[in-house]
Amino acid sequence: MEDQELSEQLAAIERLMLGVGWLEQRRFARDLAEFGLTVPQFVVLRSILHRDQQSSMSTLADETLQCCATMTGIVDRLVKMGLVTRQRDPLDRRRVFVQLTTSGRAAMDKVRHRRVKRLRETLVHLAPEDAGELLRLLSLYLEAFRQQYEEDTP
Repeated sequence: MEDQELSEQLAAIERLMLGVGWLEQRRFARDLAEFGLTVPQFVVLRSILHRDQQSSMSTLADETLQCCATMTGIVDRLVKMGLVTRQRDPLDRRRVFVQLTTSGRAAMDKVRHRRVKRLRETLVHLAPEDAGELLRLLSLYLEAFRQQYEEDTP
C-alpha cells in the first residue's frame, strides 16, 4: 500500500471512529441519564456486576482506568443513590470493598435491556454477515487498543 493510499485510509478510519464514538457516546449518555446515571458510574457498576462479588476500590480503579481519587467520588455518588454499598476489610482497614445492592442490580438490568433494544434498532440495518464482521473487527481493534494502552501506561 502506497503512502498516499495509507494516509487516506487512516483519515477515513479516524473520521469514522470519531463519528461512531461521538454518536454512540451521546446516545448512551442520554439513555443512562434516564436512569440517573453517568457513563463513568455505569462503567463502575458494570465492573462490579461482571466480577459478581465485592470489589476493592483499587481493583475498580484499575479495571475502569480511573485514578483512586476519581473512583472514590464515583462510588460516593453510587452509595448515595443506593446502588452500591461500601465496607472496610475487617483484616485490613485500609482496604475498602464495594458491592452492588439489589437496586444496583435492578438498575443494571434496566440499562442492559435498553442497550440491547438500541443495538437491535441499529443492527437491523445490517446484513447478519456484516454484523458478524463488525463484531470480529471491533474485537480485534479493542484488543489492539488495550495492548497499546498497557504499553503506554507506566
